[in-house]
Amino acid sequence: MTIGPGSFYTSLMPIFLVRGVADALNEMKGPVILIANLLTEGQGMLGFTAADAVARIEEAIGRRVDVVVTNTMWPSSKVLERYALEHKEPLTPGDLPDHCEVVGGDFWTGDIARHNRLRLAYAVWSVLSRRLLD
Repeated sequence: MTIGPGSFYTSLMPIFLVRGVADALNEMKGPVILIANLLTEGQGMLGFTAADAVARIEEAIGRRVDVVVTNTMWPSSKVLERYALEHKEPLTPGDLPDHCEVVGGDFWTGDIARHNRLRLAYAVWSVLSRRLLD
């Protein structure tokens, strides 16, 4: 299962509140992959990390997150300053649990906080091919 990217508390987490979703995920074969957002989402999430996202998702689904895909390269300080005015900051990996494989890469594209779709697809497919075909 691939989770994200998306608004963490308003798009991603509500899915796990639906009755039966956690049970279905526990029966699912294959890895749980979190695609971490590029930025936090305002003042309420300042200091939030991918590790925080993993902890909350694991608590909600009762299962480990196996892989976190996270951005490691940032745009210019001018671009980040523009986002800082909206109380958004780069979402860093944080202190991820040992059981989480980290797949880092340059996923930010251009001056707008969007994932590079081709790089992201390659990262996810490489994880799936290693974990499902081995």
